[in-house]
Amino acid sequence: MQTSYGLPYGTLKVAKTQFLQRKDYEDMFRLSNPEDFISYASSRGYNEEISMSSDYKGLDLIEASNNLHLARTNRRALAVTPQNGKDLIVSYVTKWDIQNIKTILVSKNLNLRIEQTSLNLVSETNTQLGVFAGLLDANDYRNLIQMDNIEDIIAYTLKFGYGKALLAYMDEYRKTNNISTLLLSLDLYYFDLMKDKFRFYSGSEGPILRFIRKTIDLKNIMTLLKFVEFGSEQLTSNYILNGGSLPQQLIDDLSKSTDVEEFVNKLKVYADLSKGYDFYKRRGSLVGIEGELNRNLYWEFINILEMSALSLNNIIAFLLRAEAEWKDLRNLAFSRYYGIEEETIKMTTINLG
Repeated sequence: MQTSYGLPYGTLKVAKTQFLQRKDYEDMFRLSNPEDFISYASSRGYNEEISMSSDYKGLDLIEASNNLHLARTNRRALAVTPQNGKDLIVSYVTKWDIQNIKTILVSKNLNLRIEQTSLNLVSETNTQLGVFAGLLDANDYRNLIQMDNIEDIIAYTLKFGYGKALLAYMDEYRKTNNISTLLLSLDLYYFDLMKDKFRFYSGSEGPILRFIRKTIDLKNIMTLLKFVEFGSEQLTSNYILNGGSLPQQLIDDLSKSTDVEEFVNKLKVYADLSKGYDFYKRRGSLVGIEGELNRNLYWEFINILEMSALSLNNIIAFLLRAEAEWKDLRNLAFSRYYGIEEETIKMTTINLG
């Protein structure tokens, strides 16, 4: 089995050298306006995507070209994945189809213009966006963006599988007009798909399963923490994803926390979030805790997966690096433009913390 991963490993090892380095993030941290970011990214491998997104300007150009760059990077990884194991990689990158549908749903809920929605999609112009999931294509996305309402969007996506997940929460949405339940349904669909497609192809893919479970844990931790912080009276159990590694007893204990300090102390058996909590005490914001969880998740599994024998692990590690770069470039450009203070930027940047 390892032999079949020789070509993808070699291809992605070369491609990995094109990722931004820590010095690049340190340099971008000192930039202050979109034009500087565009110039810097252009000299670091984004020139073609910037040219292809030239209809946009400023932050919109950064957003569009960054999304395009990620879509093309994902496509490159998928193209070299051996057939035996492709189902798992396809299910992993389905997250971008999921994110795009979420973007369209939120945009429709907020009555945003079609142009505002389009630039936020992780996609490639005039190509089959759904090559990730093997479903949605460019025409489908154009059709979805132009739908009159959320119910029409759900009806359209029924034939792709996503709509079935959304439909399960449709009655609740009609009663409350709360779109968060629809977004949750897509998360449930995604993680169920990932777990369903997981297989031991070469026997070394255990870290991928642990990564899936820890990703679910992170989402559940932040859901519970926000309920504790903001004192919601809704049942937290309705928003918890199944399949993580957190014991049910710990989830129950965390949900009963009276404040963030108690929550973080209870969570110490699973994760040390002292740095993020110190930030919370000073700033009153949960972004430090979320940033610490994200950063720890990425680097724990990038390191583990890259040290594995040749397998799907190496391809997932490549995709994680690409995703971290996408998040950080966007975070730095937008944060510097809007004057976010430096400590917050560092706490929320995966490649700087």
